[in-house]
Amino acid sequence: MNINALLHFLPQEEQNLNRLAFIKNNSSKPRIAVFGKYNHGKSTLLNALIGEEFFKAADKRETVENRELEQEKVIWIDTPGLDADVNRQDDAKAIKGAFEVADYLFLVHQAQAGELDKYELDVFLKLARQDKNYSQKMFLIITQVDQKSPDDVAIVERKIREQLMQFIDLQQLEVIKVSAQRYLRGIQEDKSIFCERSNINELFSLTGKLVEQIDAAREKELKRLKSKILLELRSKTKWTAAELMSKRAKAMKEKAELQRDIQTLSQALV
Repeated sequence: MNINALLHFLPQEEQNLNRLAFIKNNSSKPRIAVFGKYNHGKSTLLNALIGEEFFKAADKRETVENRELEQEKVIWIDTPGLDADVNRQDDAKAIKGAFEVADYLFLVHQAQAGELDKYELDVFLKLARQDKNYSQKMFLIITQVDQKSPDDVAIVERKIREQLMQFIDLQQLEVIKVSAQRYLRGIQEDKSIFCERSNINELFSLTGKLVEQIDAAREKELKRLKSKILLELRSKTKWTAAELMSKRAKAMKEKAELQRDIQTLSQALV
């Protein structure tokens, strides 16, 4: 498949074409990107999921490029924190990169922040609207729930669900509440109660399901992307043919007018 030739013909389909090429040329391991505003616990969550401190976690922005870790059954991607670049060029790259290389997105939002802010909603909507059924690849993870009381966390979750219900593209978004710090403490102190209360096990279960479903999910996505690109190709072909016919008709008209002008001038010279 000549992607460059297709890009020349369909430049507006760059993301879909890059995604199509990526799926065809990469392993069947699911790639899960953790995505969200900086300082909302993305890297700490990733470290809990992989069982080691691989991704940097700090109060200031540490991740400026997508960083990957490949495990036996899954590839994790830590993305740059959103809304940290005043020009938002990094955000645009992160969104583009997430669409092209990630099979699933864990959208991270810290409980202490309360409901989703306007920028988060705008980004989540932009992601969900990139492709048909894309929202099915997205999961909203409310982090740092240990920093608020259970009642307060319940209030935050209710408000967020109310926000999501306002947008048809986000209504089916699954919401999971976790505490990565609580889980890591349970591991370090060998206290299973902390691990259980962290709810990280729900993410482990979800990841297991995504691993099982990846082949079918990618096959379905490939079919959808190919159909969309073929439709765009047919539309572009029709448009090009119509434009050529229009230009041909215009050229023939101009030729006829030129012939008439020449005949008129010739007669005037006789």
